Amino acid sequence: MLSINDLVEYSHKLRKTSLKTEKIKIIMSFLHELSIDDAEIGVNYISGKIRQGRLNFTWKNLTVLLNTKRISSKPISLMELDKCLTSTKKARGREKITVLKPLFERISVSEKKHIIGLITNELHQGAAEGLVKLSIARFFLLGDSEMEQAYLQNPDLGTLFKYLLEHGKEGVRTLSITLFRPVKPMLAEISNSIADFFNMTDEISIEEKLDGIRVQVHRDRDEIRIFSRNLKDITSHFPEIVDYVKNIPVQRFILDGEAIGVDKNGRILPFQTLGKRTMRKKNIAEMMEHIPVIPKFFDILYLDQDDLTTKAYKERQDVLNDIITDNNLLLIKTRPVKKNDIDEFFENSVKSGNEGIVAKLVDSPYRPGKRGKYWFKLKQVYTIDCVILAAEWGHGRRKGLLSNLHLGVLDETRSKYLMVGKTFKGLTDNMLAWFTENLLPLKIHEDDWTIYVKPDIVVEIAFNEVQKSPKYDSGFALRFARVRRIRHDKNPKQINTIIDLVKLKRMYG
Repeated sequence: MLSINDLVEYSHKLRKTSLKTEKIKIIMSFLHELSIDDAEIGVNYISGKIRQGRLNFTWKNLTVLLNTKRISSKPISLMELDKCLTSTKKARGREKITVLKPLFERISVSEKKHIIGLITNELHQGAAEGLVKLSIARFFLLGDSEMEQAYLQNPDLGTLFKYLLEHGKEGVRTLSITLFRPVKPMLAEISNSIADFFNMTDEISIEEKLDGIRVQVHRDRDEIRIFSRNLKDITSHFPEIVDYVKNIPVQRFILDGEAIGVDKNGRILPFQTLGKRTMRKKNIAEMMEHIPVIPKFFDILYLDQDDLTTKAYKERQDVLNDIITDNNLLLIKTRPVKKNDIDEFFENSVKSGNEGIVAKLVDSPYRPGKRGKYWFKLKQVYTIDCVILAAEWGHGRRKGLLSNLHLGVLDETRSKYLMVGKTFKGLTDNMLAWFTENLLPLKIHEDDWTIYVKPDIVVEIAFNEVQKSPKYDSGFALRFARVRRIRHDKNPKQINTIIDLVKLKRMYG
């Protein structure tokens, strides 16, 4: 049975190489050492995550654990760690330290750092879920299509690996979509302009892009459960969605959609307001009154005993329209043939409080967890000029390069820089090389992962929304920030100010 120290050694090997083929060999070697008992948790750990989800530790408490004195060197198994983390999940506040401290008293500093990396989801070992999935496919000699189909039916790699250990490669054939076992939602590619839609040769459907919470609703007669984008059960947070679904005149299905918050006038509430519904475990009735929610469904994956994911989008829409007779529960969509139709649809969608629009090929299957040339999203985009305050060293393909830029704007007096977020999106290979070369001479100080620099380099940042955030000293964060270009023509005193963001925030609530 593998120990925490074994896990750390494998993680160290993964960090030492940037070659994908070598990482796969290392992961496969790790998989060979897993028993049936620790298969599920082991796969999660090598993917850099824990089964328990967020444990809500403060950095202060994590520091206490890191500085815990070692009083024993008896090895701790992965199963012991998993049981301890489960107990920690149930604890509150400083009780979490009490639960974990005995474990931290038996492990080395490197093991402590590794567990903290797992807890904070910041392991930086260059082996995320996609690479582990590929390694599992190689381990069982599964083809790409076989692995994708298996992953569709069971999107939790830990339980999938354990299932295949028990049933062998042939077990793939017996896997199927099951009620109350959520599948990963299909994702949309980002599109830069409406004109991109007309490069498609296939017929397309246009839908509103809602600014809500993705929900997957499973029903088996009187039992109804709601799952989030991350496959977490969030049924208790949305009793009104359960009530809506009870009125659908079909007994067994899986629906894909969005939960949106609305104000007293029926206008869509911003995402950060709606997000409060999933953060509260108590006083749900009060939250329902304060932030009412309605579901908007746009796809169906399963009906009675039929898996519909391989059916064409237009066929799934016909089924969806047949079983949901209340149009208020369906997403507004259209099949335009002229560019002007799309322009008008986009404008109306944004005016209604939505993020933008989504284009879908009508012949496309449902591909869980995938971005492909089937669905495309176009959002309302804003741009501002920011200065780079710091940059973090990349890992994996970006190892040795400065990535994940810390972004700042000027305060209202134009004398101080305020942080408004981080981003590694939009960076080309040339940009990464340029930033690495030009930020290092501006270094003021550094820590293990981050280089803090003199504010000198200006970048144009595209983003979709300004939201309040106590995480940064500005009090705001840019949602979906990405780098558009380096502004060689501007100096740090010519960038946008916090006043510009406040005005923009007020424009759309």
